[in-house]
Formats: sequence, C-alpha cells, structure tokens
Amino acid sequence: MKKLCLAASMLLAIPSASLATENTAFHSHLYGGVNIGLTNWGGLGTGVTNVTSVDDPDFAWGAFVGLHTLPWLAFELGYQNLGEADLTDVSGSYDAQTINFTAKFSHTVVENISIYGKVGTQWYDWNANGSNVAESDTGWTPHLGMGLEYKFNQHWSGALDYTWYNDVGGPDINYFGIAAIYHWH
Repeated sequence: MKKLCLAASMLLAIPSASLATENTAFHSHLYGGVNIGLTNWGGLGTGVTNVTSVDDPDFAWGAFVGLHTLPWLAFELGYQNLGEADLTDVSGSYDAQTINFTAKFSHTVVENISIYGKVGTQWYDWNANGSNVAESDTGWTPHLGMGLEYKFNQHWSGALDYTWYNDVGGPDINYFGIAAIYHWH
C-alpha cells in the first residue's frame, strides 16, 4: 500500500510541475509503439512456493497506440504479453497477457529527454498449466509505471520503462523493458 501511495503522489506531482512550463510548439498527435523486456513474477503463493521454485525472469513483449492530448498528458491502449513463469522442480508454468488502458503524465527534463509516470487498468487473462493442473482466470486490475523517454527526431523516440501489474490472477508482475515509438505529426 505504501508503494501505491508513493507512486500516486509522484504521478500527481508530474502534471503540476509540467503546467509551470509552457510549450508553445506542442501539437496533439497520435503515436504507436512496440516494446520488449523481462518480467518478474512475485507472490505466486505458498501453495506453489512450498512445492517448487519459479524460473524468473521471462521475455515479454507488447504493442500500443496513444493520443498525446496535452504537452504533459497522453492516453494509451495496448496489448502486453507478460511471458511465462516456469516451475523448476515440477512440470508446469504460468502465463499472462493484458489489454491496458493507461493515462501517461510526462515532464521534459532537458531537450529531447522526458520522464513519465503512468496509471491505468487492464483486463488480464492468466493461465496455470501443468501436471493435473489446468486453471485460468480473467479480470480487471490496476497498474502503475514510470520511465524515461528520449526523442531522436520529430517522429521517433525510445523509452526505458517499468510497469507494476497488480494482482494478475494472484501474483504481482513487474515488467522492465524498452520501447520504440513512432509519432504521427
């Protein structure tokens, strides 16, 4: 809960700081991107961790589109494959994927470099597969994230990104990755 409160207060601080600097060259625009990274599956529960350990991290990937509405605010819709957590001592694995709805708050630190925080919700599809186990779950949960974005030119930017996905079928999943983003101006 402390992480959630700290992250929420940081996200609220970013837009107010951004309002202090006026960017007269800003134009609302669409953008889209792809990302790749690694996930860490935490908190699979004692029913799993008392029997075996989990082989982390795993490869994750995704794609997203966004609308940059204000110099400090954008809205995104995306798909994220959160990879698979393999069990090490028994046959089995967990996998998850999400469809994300996100508000992204950004602030330019220096020319071409900005920091951002994001908050949103996602619909998830989570599956457990293994010997005598076939279980799945779907639902809605929140996510929080932050990152650093570098604008290479008018159309291309790249980002380093962290996103915390809360309670995806039980475990929290941490995503660390990079993104390539194309901006339509």
